[in-house]
Amino acid sequence: MKRATEIRKEKVEARIDRNAIAEGSGQAGIGIIAILAALIGAWGLACLVGGVVEAGAAEMVRGLVTAVTGR
Repeated sequence: MKRATEIRKEKVEARIDRNAIAEGSGQAGIGIIAILAALIGAWGLACLVGGVVEAGAAEMVRGLVTAVTGR
């Protein structure tokens, strides 16, 4: 009886392809990261457009130079 349990356990473990699981979860993680990066990029572009509409392009450049140089 003990040997039958070991054989059943070996068959169940043989059906699980751990490499396929790891590859699938890795691809899912890359997909999630890509989607989040796209959302962050879209948010940044929306903020940039909003700033240009609100203050104008010249004021945005002036603010950037002031932020970098501290003057």
